[in-house]
Amino acid sequence: MSDKLHRLGWLFLVVLFTVTGLGVGVVGFWQYTHQPSSNTQSDKSQTMKCSTDPTIPETKAPTDGSKLKGAKLAGFTPTTKVDLLKCIDVKVGTGAAVQSSSTLTANYTGAVAATGVIFESSLDSGQPFSTSLNQLIPGWQTGLLGMKAGGTRRLLIPSASAYGAQPPPGIPANADLVFDISLISAQ
Repeated sequence: MSDKLHRLGWLFLVVLFTVTGLGVGVVGFWQYTHQPSSNTQSDKSQTMKCSTDPTIPETKAPTDGSKLKGAKLAGFTPTTKVDLLKCIDVKVGTGAAVQSSSTLTANYTGAVAATGVIFESSLDSGQPFSTSLNQLIPGWQTGLLGMKAGGTRRLLIPSASAYGAQPPPGIPANADLVFDISLISAQ
């Protein structure tokens, strides 16, 4: 009888350790696969990390009366593919930072990444635009978070975070885009 109890005790311990080990492994695996990824572009709760490159020239309105539309974007080398949203601070601002609920006023110049040709610029009209951040394309919504007024930022935006297959006139379907944005204010 004592030998039988001894064997049952060991069997109980083996089963207990097996179940415990399996349980810890399953819980660990679940936590690993369900934790938020730091590389997720759609996570707008964190400010995007931008590189800084003050050697990129700030886009300015031509002084000779010509238009930027149709010209090449200064300081930009065309690229065949933009895989991930990328932001580069050309000039870091010191004013209020853009938040997900901000209304912003800015000047912008947009170009097709594959050619570097400008399709539109608010500098051509001489009028900055004002809108709520949540009314803009996803690449702007994510790429402008944390940007401070007075700064200039270049965004390289994959097609899926821009206009995709249904762009406005003047932009090819499924085009990756590049924008130079000078933030005047964020409220």
